[in-house]
Formats: sequence, structure tokens, C-alpha cells
Amino acid sequence: MVGQVVRLLRITVGWICIVGGLILSISPIPFGFIIVIAGIILVGPRDRGLRTARAWWNRAIRTLASSSVPFVAGLARRIIAFQSSIEQRIHRWTATRSAARVAPRRAAAEE
Repeated sequence: MVGQVVRLLRITVGWICIVGGLILSISPIPFGFIIVIAGIILVGPRDRGLRTARAWWNRAIRTLASSSVPFVAGLARRIIAFQSSIEQRIHRWTATRSAARVAPRRAAAEE
């Protein structure tokens, strides 16, 4: 019962952080993106709403990249390139962290 309440509270606070951070990210205050990242961490990567929002974002950016307006298409391509480079860095970082955890440990008899 308490676990369900804590989970619901985390999801609620996470989505408030995501929406509030998106609103703050267009203002001169630079903390909007930090609040969005905190909200994503609170909600969790397996949340259906978050996955749907990411799929919508990717579809919208790819549609804009094929736009006939050169400025819009160029900007969308730069966003795609930035997004893919960040995702590659995250995958590399998580791969090195998981490889370090999977490394075999010495047996107690060897010590």
C-alpha cells in the first residue's frame, strides 16, 4: 500500500517537473532542462507516457527534417544529429558501467 502511494507520488512529481521544466526552458532561466531531466529520472524510462512523448518527438523532428523550408529542415537535422550523438555517448557510458559490474569477482578461497 505504501509502495503504491510512493510510486504514484514519484510519477506525479516527475510529470510536474517535466512540464514545469519545459515551460522554464523557453524562459531566460537556464534551469529548465535540469528540471526536465530530474522529472524524467523520477518518472522512469519505462513509463508509457514518456515513451509515447519520445516517439511523438522523434516523428515530429523527422517530419520537420524533410520540410521544404531550408531553415526548418536544417535546424531539425541539427537537432537529430545532436540527439543521436548524445544517445551514442549514453550508450557508451552505460556499456562501460555495466561491463565493470559484470567483471568476475575473485573467489574467497583466492584471497
